[in-house]
Amino acid sequence: MANVVVVGAGFAGLSAAARLAKLRHDVTLVESGDRLGGRLHGHVVDGHAWPLDLDTVTLPGVFRDLFRKSGRPIDRVIGLDKTHGRRHLFKDGSVLDLPLGNRGDQHEAVVALTGEDEWSPWVDRFAEPWNLIRLTALDQVFAGRRAVDRPARKVLRPRRTVESLDRELADERLAKIVLDPVRLAGHDRRSTPAFVAVSHYVERSFGRWRFDGGLPALAHALEQRLAERRVTVELGETGVEITRAAGQVTGVVTDRRTIAADVVVWCAPTIPAPLPPVRMLPVIPAARTFVTLGPGAPELADETLVHGNPPVRIYTAGERRWTIEHHSGEDPLQALARFGLDLRAHVESRSTLSPSQLVTAGHWGWAWSTWTTAFDLPGVAPAGGLYFAGAHAYPGGTLEGIGMATAAIAADVGAVGR
Repeated sequence: MANVVVVGAGFAGLSAAARLAKLRHDVTLVESGDRLGGRLHGHVVDGHAWPLDLDTVTLPGVFRDLFRKSGRPIDRVIGLDKTHGRRHLFKDGSVLDLPLGNRGDQHEAVVALTGEDEWSPWVDRFAEPWNLIRLTALDQVFAGRRAVDRPARKVLRPRRTVESLDRELADERLAKIVLDPVRLAGHDRRSTPAFVAVSHYVERSFGRWRFDGGLPALAHALEQRLAERRVTVELGETGVEITRAAGQVTGVVTDRRTIAADVVVWCAPTIPAPLPPVRMLPVIPAARTFVTLGPGAPELADETLVHGNPPVRIYTAGERRWTIEHHSGEDPLQALARFGLDLRAHVESRSTLSPSQLVTAGHWGWAWSTWTTAFDLPGVAPAGGLYFAGAHAYPGGTLEGIGMATAAIAADVGAVGR
C-alpha cells in the first residue's frame, strides 16, 4: 500500500483519489477551499448555479470507466444522457443544427445547408490522428517527445496550424465551425496545431452527453464515492511544496504540516515549490455573462455557437438560465441580437464575470505557441512518483481529457500487490 497525497479537489483530484483508493492505496485529498468539486459547481448567484464551462461531455466511456473502476457503475449512481447536438448561427442568417454522434445525420444536415457535403470526408481524415493520440498519449501516461517518432509525426502533421484549415473547407461557414471554437477558447489559430481539430471527429463519433443534475451532481456523486472508498479529505488546507529524496517524492508540505507520501498527484492550479515555474502563457478565458430569461423568451437550443467577429456561445444552465461566453467588449446581448437572437427584452437578471475574475477562480490551461507546447505541460513524462492532472496540466482542461489523464495515472501507479 502506497501513501498517496492528492492536492486539489476539482474533478481531477476527485477522480484521481477515487481511482487510487479503489486500488487499495491510502489516499489523502487536500483542498484549499471549503468544499469538493471546484468548477464543477459553476458560479452561484442568489442561490442559483450557472456552469462556467459547457456542461456536456464527449467520450462517455471515460466516465463509465471512472465509476466502474472506483465502485458501483455510473448507471446506478447518476444518469448520463445523450444530447441532440449544437446549433450554429452564421452572419448570412443561415442556421445549422449539427447533430453529434452520427455521421449520417451530420451528412444530411450539411447537405441541407450547403447543397453538398464536404464536411464528412474532411472529418473522416482525423480518424487515424485520433487513434494515434488516444493510444500513445491518452490511454497511457504521455512520455513526451520520445513518444512522437517520425511515423507519428507523419500522421499528425504537427507543423500545420489551425489557420491552414481555413483553406481546406470551401464553404466559409464550415470553416468557421472549425476556427471559431479555437478563438473562443483563447488560442491563436496561427500557433495552434491543426490536430486539435480531432475534436470534431470525437464529437461526431461519440456525441455529447449531459449528467442528470448537471456538473454539480457529478461532483456530489464523486464526493460520495470518496466516502465509500474511505479517502481522507482535508478541506481548508493548501498544498504548497513537495519534498523529495534521490529524485523520489517523500511528502507534501501544506500551510499546516508535512504529509508523508510515496505518490503525489498535484491537481491544484499551481506549480509546487521547488519546481521551476512553467514558461508558457496562460489562456485568458472569455468573459461569462449569466442571464435569467422570462417565460416569454424565444426558444433556444441547449447550445448555440454564434459565428460573429468575435464568436459568442450561449448554453443552458437550466430553469430559464443561460451562460454566455464572449471575448468582445460589445454587450453580448447586442451581439446576439445582430444575429437574430434578440433576448434583451426578456432578461430578468444578469451578471458577468470578467476574464480577470475568472483567472482568479482557477486555471484555464496554457496557450498554444507551437505544437511542441504539448511537451512542456505539467504531467508529461512524470517521474519519481509525482503526477499532474487538471486544467493546468496535460492534456488540458476538458473533463474527458482530465478523466483519461487520471485513469492513466492510476494505471501507472498500479494496484497494491501488482
